[in-house]
Amino acid sequence: MGIVTADVSLYLGQPGAQNRMAPCVGQIVVRGVGASGQTHQGQKCLDLEVEALPASQQLTVDRNHVQTPLTVGWLQLDVVLRTNQVPQRTIGRVLIDDAGMLPIGASRSGPGRWLWELLPEDVERVEMARAVQPAAPIYFQVDVRGIAKLLDPNGNTVDVVSIRGATSQLVVELSQWERLLQQLDYSLPPSQPALAGLPSLEHPSWTDATARLQNARSHHRSGEDYDALRECLSALEAVVHAPYNKESWTRRLASLPEQKAEALAELFSGIATYCNRVGHHRDRSERNAVGDLSPMPLDHWEADLMVAAAQFVLTYAIRLRSAGTLVEPPPPTAPTETSSAETTVS
Repeated sequence: MGIVTADVSLYLGQPGAQNRMAPCVGQIVVRGVGASGQTHQGQKCLDLEVEALPASQQLTVDRNHVQTPLTVGWLQLDVVLRTNQVPQRTIGRVLIDDAGMLPIGASRSGPGRWLWELLPEDVERVEMARAVQPAAPIYFQVDVRGIAKLLDPNGNTVDVVSIRGATSQLVVELSQWERLLQQLDYSLPPSQPALAGLPSLEHPSWTDATARLQNARSHHRSGEDYDALRECLSALEAVVHAPYNKESWTRRLASLPEQKAEALAELFSGIATYCNRVGHHRDRSERNAVGDLSPMPLDHWEADLMVAAAQFVLTYAIRLRSAGTLVEPPPPTAPTETSSAETTVS
């Protein structure tokens, strides 16, 4: 699953300014994040591989002036993952079965496996949070708390205590996050389909457009905004040659009333023009310090809007084509040949 990505130290009670001397009972280490195809109630989950490590000084109890070692056995264990940016958002649910409640004793315990259930809206929250640094790794805060029983070597309960973990960070490299999204079958952010009605979502043109814009969304998630717009332009070019030219659309919409054909041509060519002039072409006059033409200014939120707009516009164009409304124009009529010789009347 990868290298160690999070290391949570566990303390009796709640460590803080008022309890800095709380005894450390051990650590829970997250070894990696992966996907093995496991599901919970039909929802695909990620896997968190974990291991429990003992503290440097094991907990003991005084029995007849003899220090007897204690083992931590969990009665309840709760783990919450949150975004790193403020305001923090809880991301998914961590599901822990009995096998994942690793005891903490004098030696390592594990590895164990927790299920991390992520809904599409959870993934979109992560994407929103990483927009500030779109090319950086993904960071999550890991909070651990629980109720445990302290057991002597004979398995007898000595005490029941609350345990709280010092907040740690889970780090997921960007390339690994992209692979995990594919294994979760995540494509469109849920907020985009929410803007369309069922007749649009259930039409094959929506699915077709989603697949055609997959590269654009991947570039956008990676912070490659110019590449995202170029991919949007490429998807439109696959439908109509030179989609940034209004006439390219008008000639193919000849069966519609002229007013509507003009409106559609301006809509489609306008989106393509933006992608072309902002995402593809550079400034034609301004040069930077080394003499290169400068790219057009482009913010991540602008690319977000345009990739979303391309989904709807491309769906519309594909649907018009499948309905026979957006068609190739007829070939130009060949000019009528006339004889250069004049007929002589005798």
